[in-house]
Amino acid sequence: MTPQLKPKYRKESFVALCPPHQTAPLATVIALGVLTAGCSMSAPPSGLADSAPVSVRASEYRFDPSAMSVPAGAVTFRVENVGTVEHEFEIFEGEQVVDEIEGLVPGLSRDLTVILEAGDYTYVCKLPGHEEAGMTGQLTVTDA
Repeated sequence: MTPQLKPKYRKESFVALCPPHQTAPLATVIALGVLTAGCSMSAPPSGLADSAPVSVRASEYRFDPSAMSVPAGAVTFRVENVGTVEHEFEIFEGEQVVDEIEGLVPGLSRDLTVILEAGDYTYVCKLPGHEEAGMTGQLTVTDA
């Protein structure tokens, strides 16, 4: 006959074992931990901030430059709307969106960091009529 082992811990929860005046601080600490877990301000992963951003200027209805070449890996694009209407900056590999910046109102500049493999890409403003008016560019990513 095998001896029966007694459970090491009781089945009641820790909170149920504590008097009410001791559970409020515990609940506060847990809540603060959950709320701040996703809000830490940490540095970007190594290699993502090592090189200077690639500057792209958006205006009616073009990108400057309209063609560029960058090495494979993490690339940061600094896109500035120097025009008078809203624009977007969307990077495509074939028909697949790689990443994008939306809502670039006049005067706004935003950074977009993407990890790119060697190959040919396009960048486009997909707002109605902008692509058709010629707001596209060619991006060549070379082996690092």
